[in-house]
Amino acid sequence: MGNTASAKQVADQVAYGIIACVTVGVLIVMVYMCIFGQRLKATGVRWHVLNCSVWGILHLISYCSFAEKAPWPNYITNQNWRDTAKQVECLTRSIFPAGMVFVYLEQIILTLAPKLANSIIFNAVFFVLLVPWLNGLMIFLYYAHYMDVVWWYEPADLFNLATYLLFVTFTFIYFLFCLFGTCLCCATMASKKQSSRTTGTFADMWLLFPYGLVPSIMYGPSFGMTSVSFAMQHLLTWVLESGLLSGGGGSSSGDSMIDMNLLMQVATNAILAMPWFVLLFPLVQSVLALVCLRMFREQFFFMVSCGRFFEGKHHKIGMTKDEWNVTSIGPPPLYPISAPSEKQEA
Repeated sequence: MGNTASAKQVADQVAYGIIACVTVGVLIVMVYMCIFGQRLKATGVRWHVLNCSVWGILHLISYCSFAEKAPWPNYITNQNWRDTAKQVECLTRSIFPAGMVFVYLEQIILTLAPKLANSIIFNAVFFVLLVPWLNGLMIFLYYAHYMDVVWWYEPADLFNLATYLLFVTFTFIYFLFCLFGTCLCCATMASKKQSSRTTGTFADMWLLFPYGLVPSIMYGPSFGMTSVSFAMQHLLTWVLESGLLSGGGGSSSGDSMIDMNLLMQVATNAILAMPWFVLLFPLVQSVLALVCLRMFREQFFFMVSCGRFFEGKHHKIGMTKDEWNVTSIGPPPLYPISAPSEKQEA
């Protein structure tokens, strides 16, 4: 049994290492696309993906040293990092849900008024929110751990709890907006008036939903583990007195309002899946960005085809077909090929 367990541990460590190395390569490509991608608009989702890619690399560096099945255990020797490994993991897991709150808000606005994507001021607002403000807040929360202040709760953990709850709430709100947007799409298609909203506008609206939904499910187990400590400190008394576990009024008699066997089974499966979910977060987010976000999809095909597909810069919202043709990059010029005899005479 011992040899079998040891062999499984080694196999898991090798798998962790391979996945981490592949993911880091993918994240570097995503960072390159976010910075230099000519098909990418300067909207908030671009900076959100950039944030997730950079923090995802940090997440993998830390996780591959301190995880239970870390492929390179104790690789990080910095004592401050070792002491705050839990806080670092909480912050790297919080960047996606925190950023998605702003991305959802931006997409709702752009669905109603697509031409705002061409506005420098509009794009600058979300750039400030997603890059300097959000990153500055997370750096402050990390250093808050060292401040000589008695916090009500660990700042990084509380940020993780708050952002995930906001993320799930906004995901539900965004789904309701997508239903409204579907009705708006039908009205737009039926109208004879020219509008900046097209079928592509509403396709982008719906494709953002799985981009946020899948990670919200994957974040569930790790959020549950983070919330257990908070619940034990601040909510245990309320739960016992509310009768959620033992009927009404905190009495031990009566049927339980929660099926404890089912709850324990779900919790066990979540704990088993959590290490793999935490490892795969950055890779899944990158793949979803390439599949669900149109400008990243275009930039990816532009890169792998060496510019044969989606050449030139992105088009402004509301441009006519003639304007698109003016801004597109045409084929390379054809040069006359001189015959060999002409070269010799020269």
